[in-house]
Amino acid sequence: MLYDFSQYFKDNNEFLLDEFIDKYTSHFNTEEDETSVLTTHYKNIFNTLAAPFELNDILEIFENLAKHETFLEQPYVIMINEIYGLKSMLINRMTTSEFNKDTNSSIFEFLSLFKNINNKVAEIYLHKYITKLLTVNNIRINSISDLIDRNIIKHYESHLIWLTSLARSIEDKNIDNYPELDDKKCDFGKWLHGDAKHVVQNNSKLKAIDSLHHNLHLFGQKIQKHLKKNEYHILITYLEKCEFLSLSIGTEIALVDNILMNKKVTKDHLTGALNRNGLESVFESQYELSLATNNSFVLAMCDLDYFKGVNDTYGHIAGDKMLKLFVDTAKKHIRNSDVIIRYGGEEFVIMLPAINKEKGCDVLEKIRLEFEKSFLLFEGREIRTTVSIGIIEVKPENYYKQIFVNEYINIADQKLYLAKKGGRNRVEVC
Repeated sequence: MLYDFSQYFKDNNEFLLDEFIDKYTSHFNTEEDETSVLTTHYKNIFNTLAAPFELNDILEIFENLAKHETFLEQPYVIMINEIYGLKSMLINRMTTSEFNKDTNSSIFEFLSLFKNINNKVAEIYLHKYITKLLTVNNIRINSISDLIDRNIIKHYESHLIWLTSLARSIEDKNIDNYPELDDKKCDFGKWLHGDAKHVVQNNSKLKAIDSLHHNLHLFGQKIQKHLKKNEYHILITYLEKCEFLSLSIGTEIALVDNILMNKKVTKDHLTGALNRNGLESVFESQYELSLATNNSFVLAMCDLDYFKGVNDTYGHIAGDKMLKLFVDTAKKHIRNSDVIIRYGGEEFVIMLPAINKEKGCDVLEKIRLEFEKSFLLFEGREIRTTVSIGIIEVKPENYYKQIFVNEYINIADQKLYLAKKGGRNRVEVC
């Protein structure tokens, strides 16, 4: 099909190009030569519009532009906003042009053209997204496989495999190898509607997981319908939603998995915290689970201030009770899925899964404040002390290595040192 909008765009193209680049492009951090490449792509678009052209001619230009943008890792939404800005600017030019004859029909034809352009750009981004998703999902699956104690997270692994199968079906445009669409018949669904109720004893959490899983399969069904029509702009949105729902399920399952782990790991008989001998396995599990669910977690080193003074002044029995008071105080503010470990003496490690640095800091600040206000009544005397805390946010990106636990503990310990040096009774964040 031959398009001809030359009467609107054959003049002042340089001015239009400059206006568009200034208003609608968002390459603030790219190198000068990359910006030049971008300008060249859009210049080709304006030059094409200035003369009659075939559909494939302009689609090829936008395909090259989209490949350039994906190479720069420019988000899809930014690219689409640029195209929307371009379309709006050009339509405005058409409506204010002196050539008003058949402008309405031309605009209708122009909108139809940009629908094809949007779909072509979405196709390029979808291919890049699927390639990345398959790679990342393979890492997630392997991270779960590497866990020594997999508890119920093994059931989530089956849905990562389901997501991989979905992505491959889209990439290959092969409906025959499409994954199971019935949320009660897939491997995860069979477990969820069977044995899960005996393991996930929190009914509201079980319902939340069921709702996420049901919606995931609904989007899988929608993808199948749009896959037949090659509607890439819809497919990429729905596939991103599927990944989000899948990771949300994984997060919920991982939190339940942590609760089960907390029940199994040997505890310090004095404080009720977990023993230090379980630190490495607990950290590794938390790292692998976070990698599998695309989450970060917070690691904190906590040290009671002037604790030696408590022991020297009031005796070791009072000191032991003060340690227990701190653990009891911390447990008031952490979830059942969170972990507190007695690291040694008056030092404790706290791990908060599926949480970022800001929210983790809020939790630990609440612990610090309440412990500051608390006191131990011992032999008729009120004994008080405070706690200093060093925090680091762990964002797993690579396969786990044994050296990681010591590396992250050392970083948190450095922050703890700064909290002590800064006056004690404070939270220091990395």
